[in-house]
Amino acid sequence: MEVQKISDELEGIVESKRIPNALIFEADGSNSELEMSLEFAKKILLSKETDPVNQNKIIRGIQSLSYPDLHVVFPIPISNNKKKDLYDYHFKSWAEMAVKNNMKVSLSKWKDAISYGNKQPIINIDSVRSLIKKLSVSSFYSNYRVIIFWMADKMNEDAANMLLKTIEEPGRETIFLLIAEDLRNILPTIISRCQVVNTGSVITKDYDGLENSEFESLFSNLMRSAFQANKNPKSLAELVNWSRDVGKMDKQDAQSFFKFSIELLRQAYLKNMEIEELVSFTPSTEFNFEAFSKFITQNNIEGLSSGFENAIYESSRNIKLSMIATDIAFKTTKLIHGG
Repeated sequence: MEVQKISDELEGIVESKRIPNALIFEADGSNSELEMSLEFAKKILLSKETDPVNQNKIIRGIQSLSYPDLHVVFPIPISNNKKKDLYDYHFKSWAEMAVKNNMKVSLSKWKDAISYGNKQPIINIDSVRSLIKKLSVSSFYSNYRVIIFWMADKMNEDAANMLLKTIEEPGRETIFLLIAEDLRNILPTIISRCQVVNTGSVITKDYDGLENSEFESLFSNLMRSAFQANKNPKSLAELVNWSRDVGKMDKQDAQSFFKFSIELLRQAYLKNMEIEELVSFTPSTEFNFEAFSKFITQNNIEGLSSGFENAIYESSRNIKLSMIATDIAFKTTKLIHGG
């Protein structure tokens, strides 16, 4: 990561006085993203403060992670105790871990600090809901409020959807900074509303799961038939045949195809949103990815993706693959045509 270059870019954003309400940083393994985000937050919070006393309060508060106009949301181990299932409950431990490590933190360091065994920490909807309550209160010192989502790619689906609505209507001078290890695990609709800060990390690496020409052809056949279904009656028969082909697959192969399809839909949506730095897919067949991407929009991306996500779940319950594929085929056709 070219830290100085990124720091200069962020300083330029603050000086321009045109700060986007949401930005994303992707972790590159250096564990410096939190430190960089806090430095950016400091620049934002100091940008309208001229009183030296308040300036010192801001600086000290950020250094100790206690500044009231700065909020940090992070993954927590989920239990059966509602009180413990909020990031607020764990904040003291998380802040101590971060300060002790000079803000160079990782998920493994956090897991070691809380000693919750093999439980995987997540950002759940209750934590996001708790944050929203805090944002309903006026800022304390600065006109700005900064919210850092550390390891934002650990959000579950409910939390991500609630965050999306909050980013869409953030309130006056509220800035979201999202730190993630893998942007592919964040809703494309969230990414499309954020300015992506290119850290020179794995952001542009190839995704091995998309290097499969057989899956690409299978996906292309589905989409071509779905597009033509309204004009060509033969396409309906092609959709039935497509479902039968999927039904003949090994269950594990079918699940791999469903995952492939989810990622390819995400890539198409990012392409449509012109977030080129996150698009790594290159067709290996005659599939016209660029033309296809124009039809994957905010209105259908979640519905199309959820169809394949449900397929993974249903196939794990031993429901017949042909039935699952038929459901995907006709739901996809409906969504592609705006239904």
